[in-house]
Amino acid sequence: MSNILPNEAKQAVWSMYRVRFIIAGSYVALFVAGLCALALLPSYLALHTADVGSAASTTSSKVTSDTDRAAIASIRTMLTSLVPLVAATTSPTAAIAQALSLRPSTILVDHITYAGGNPGTIMITGSAATREAINGYRQALSADTHFTTVSIPIGDLTGAPGARFSLTLSGAF
Repeated sequence: MSNILPNEAKQAVWSMYRVRFIIAGSYVALFVAGLCALALLPSYLALHTADVGSAASTTSSKVTSDTDRAAIASIRTMLTSLVPLVAATTSPTAAIAQALSLRPSTILVDHITYAGGNPGTIMITGSAATREAINGYRQALSADTHFTTVSIPIGDLTGAPGARFSLTLSGAF
């Protein structure tokens, strides 16, 4: 098969089709934008036609009913009974800060996970330049009194230089 149109005529035809495609795409985009505006119109009208003053007066009249007063009193009772559970006596933040302050400059910490309980558990994962740096970090954490046990998998200490590690710290935090 041979093309009977010269290159200039062929480019003119393709530019005409390209212009038609752009115009058709523009019309489709305008139609979709109009549909979106129509879909949002009811919520816009509901927000702007609501009377704010009447809503405030209806809420104050609802609170004065006896059933609502009883519900408020029971919620207050529940909140006062839950306060001891919410307010913790110790915070793991101090233990995490202490663990990070003992970290040598050759150790990069990627992730810290805390699990509460008795004893609490902190898992520190990261990477180190050398195995000696990981072992030094483990020894520094073991010497600290904040942590009762410091464990590291033996594979992390025998791995290649620049390897990843995970330390598990437990204690009263």
